[in-house]
Amino acid sequence: MIDIDPEVAYQHAKAAFVTAARIDIVREALGITAYMTGRYAEALRELRTYRRMSDDYQHVPLEADSERGLGRPEKALRFIEGIPMNRLEPSAQVELAFVVSGARAEIGDSEGGLAVMEKLKINNLPNEVAARASLIKADRLEELGRDEEAAELRAKYGDDDDSDEVDVYDLNDVLDDMIDEDPHTPLASEQEDTDDLDFDGDDFADEDLDDDVASDETVDETVDGDGAATDSPESADEQ
Repeated sequence: MIDIDPEVAYQHAKAAFVTAARIDIVREALGITAYMTGRYAEALRELRTYRRMSDDYQHVPLEADSERGLGRPEKALRFIEGIPMNRLEPSAQVELAFVVSGARAEIGDSEGGLAVMEKLKINNLPNEVAARASLIKADRLEELGRDEEAAELRAKYGDDDDSDEVDVYDLNDVLDDMIDEDPHTPLASEQEDTDDLDFDGDDFADEDLDDDVASDETVDETVDGDGAATDSPESADEQ
């Protein structure tokens, strides 16, 4: 459903939330569908709640990218700094690299964003992921004025799309290096956002959520393709 009509999937998840807010997969579904429909404030809160309820870190790339979608790349980077990388599957680490690259570019550090992409061993990635990685790398090269190199990458990977490819690969084949964080390290910037979370859903009553989402509405609507929707983990090109 989410691939066919994300908005309908979001409405279904929202309806399930009303009656089953204590169930972690309901919060997960609401968070993912909110992200896919550009409701980044809601996505961030629901995915964070899901992680706290389930101790499942697989969606932290979406959490970080939601910060970008809200126009807060600096906060996304602070959040990523505290993520225990050894809790992530290799595919999630690669997705997180995409988010880091985009966030660095958004704060004016395209060189740093390029350095992140250069740590990926693109030739060892599945075709679709390699194409996304190469196009993000091309974006960084273009931002640095290296247009010929960017054009070469676009020519090679621009039309490459193998959506049936399964993203399974060995981390050692993908990354040149990766810092292994202490799994008990608290995530940066999380306490200020989640100290008072209510897993029953009371903190997300419609009036409170509407106020929060409304405050970010303008930002959500103005994020362009190079924001959370371009280098992102689940979005159309990657952001």
